[in-house]
Amino acid sequence: MITPRIEMTLEKIAHNARALVALYGSKGIDVIGVTKVVCGNPYIAKVLTKSGIRILADSRIENIKKMRNAGIEAQFLLLRTPSLSHCEAVVKYSDMSLNSELTIIEKLSAYAVEYDKSHKIILMLELGDLREGLMPADLDHTIEQILKMDGIMLTGIGANLACFGGVKPDAEKMNLLSSIAVDIEDKFGLQLEFVSGGNSANYDWFMSTSDVGRINNLRLGESIYLGCETLSRKPIPGLYTDAMTLVTEVIESKIKPSLPYGTIAQDAFGNITQFVDQGEIRRAILGIGLQDVNVSGLTPRIDVEILGASSDHIIVNAKDEELKVGDELEFDLNYAALLAVMTSRYVNKVSSDRVNAHEYCERVEQKYRRHVRRMQTTALKDNLSQLVSLNDSSFNLMFEPSIMENYQYMVREAVYDKIGRISKRLDMEDKTLWIRSAYRSFEHQRLLWEERVNSLKIEYPKKELEEIEELVSYFIAPPSKSMHATGGAVDALIYDLKHDSIMRFGTNDGYKIDLNDKCYPYHPYITPEAKVNRKLIIGLFEAEDFVVDIKEYWHFDYGNISWATEKGKEQAIYGIIEA
Repeated sequence: MITPRIEMTLEKIAHNARALVALYGSKGIDVIGVTKVVCGNPYIAKVLTKSGIRILADSRIENIKKMRNAGIEAQFLLLRTPSLSHCEAVVKYSDMSLNSELTIIEKLSAYAVEYDKSHKIILMLELGDLREGLMPADLDHTIEQILKMDGIMLTGIGANLACFGGVKPDAEKMNLLSSIAVDIEDKFGLQLEFVSGGNSANYDWFMSTSDVGRINNLRLGESIYLGCETLSRKPIPGLYTDAMTLVTEVIESKIKPSLPYGTIAQDAFGNITQFVDQGEIRRAILGIGLQDVNVSGLTPRIDVEILGASSDHIIVNAKDEELKVGDELEFDLNYAALLAVMTSRYVNKVSSDRVNAHEYCERVEQKYRRHVRRMQTTALKDNLSQLVSLNDSSFNLMFEPSIMENYQYMVREAVYDKIGRISKRLDMEDKTLWIRSAYRSFEHQRLLWEERVNSLKIEYPKKELEEIEELVSYFIAPPSKSMHATGGAVDALIYDLKHDSIMRFGTNDGYKIDLNDKCYPYHPYITPEAKVNRKLIIGLFEAEDFVVDIKEYWHFDYGNISWATEKGKEQAIYGIIEA
């Protein structure tokens, strides 16, 4: 697998999230899941919502948009005080935001009115860490002004500690925040939904107190992903600390001196580094550097010593490890290192779904081979039903341009009726069935086969014809073996009328489909949006007794040998129609 990469074990992240929701919930504190360190990764966002977290927070509106577009069902909090230039997007894409400036809140109000929305805000208070927050003396005036604004709902107060100044969120600070919350509610007749006490640094305070006061919310990131509190980075009992793994590759391994030789000046970053003379050592160079990761935040999982780094390289003393070119090294990361690698576009982001994808694909291939063998023994008794043109139907359908002139999108009579019912169900959702293909003659199939063969010849000029035809056969049947020749096969996608586009199924750009193993219907490493859309189309066809193809999420069979084999029927009712 490609390196460098960050491997995210979703099961461990889910465990940590569930454990923390239960832990803090035991004293009435809700958890907001912070996604900024993982850059709004949709896979992780979905894990958090499934683990009982109902609000996700991110400091970048771009990440919130990404999660919304991926179909993540949650409320979204902008974690950083908005900038004036982002206020419109904040109102459009987030449900609430942290705030400390009246000028910005006024701008949010104006856009909330324009978009006929109610935008919630949590006022941040300065309790000593000297990052964002109102001074307590300015609080009353600020609230008075906010309560006059339209489109803005003051929903809570909060504080941030242990981030900039390292100030502990101890009992004194939390009692102060609680008392301020009570004063606000009494003075202004409000009921604050959120009294947000801080972040992963609040663990020690929480464990040591029997009375959390009015604190009912914490914003957690690091403890979910790295399993530790953040005052001294002690592991939290029962949590995984290895849910995130950085993997990089040895690109050079040689015996060299431990001291640079020659006249010494500044390095690439303006430093004059001091080295320890260890004689000759095995120096291994790894294919990642300061452009991608905070190297001081890495801990190797084997006994090697990090000597230093440049923009693209980490140099290690391999000690007694026999490192060879191509060997992979694993590292634990602290928060700063994790933030850097997740932000770097040069580090591949791999979830446990991706790791499991290899196993899934192997199972699909095994199932396909068994399916092909069983098809050879499946009986056929064609009921001789006629082909009918979908092109001439009254159904609301859309049709993909065909390689064949005057193509009529013919199907058997029963398939025609089933497509009609699917079309009517989609009508109720402002969607339309997009028919890619239906009955295909041998000539039609031959043209598709040859077109794909010729394109791969250009793509892989050094491959033999036999190799190319094997590649083509993964997704296009040879002319005499296609289920489309039975009139019982339909290729389809769904067109969303609201968005005036074909829905995204994970490998398609409009109606053009990239043929790869992610086309397997239940491939785990596709976006949450694609999974939802595949579930929709497969469910519609299965409700009409079709079966989805083992390798193609857009291909559906009814009545033919492939259908009968998959359904365990005694015989197929549609054979090949030669035309």
